[in-house]
Amino acid sequence: MYTERRNEDRRDSKESVRFELCGQLHFGTMRNLSQAGCMIESPGIEAEIGARCEIRLIPGYVASGRIAWQLGEAIGISFHLPIPIGLVREYSLDDWPMRAENIQ
Repeated sequence: MYTERRNEDRRDSKESVRFELCGQLHFGTMRNLSQAGCMIESPGIEAEIGARCEIRLIPGYVASGRIAWQLGEAIGISFHLPIPIGLVREYSLDDWPMRAENIQ
């Protein structure tokens, strides 16, 4: 029987993000976000569990963490420090203008 281990409020997302994994820049689609972590899909990604990762969520704000799991082209990232709940909530809105600058 599967037991949900996450206690954080997760928000679904379809945002394009760039992230650094072991010193290499990658692009992907963030599928969900919580204060404690996120899930990103990235074609051809290969990640080692425990590897360091950084995600640029908005200009000037980088969340760092470690790879918690990988399933195909999806990776789960556990953040070192919780991100602000306001930032998590903003990612669920379709019209937030700062996100458009994220991928550049």
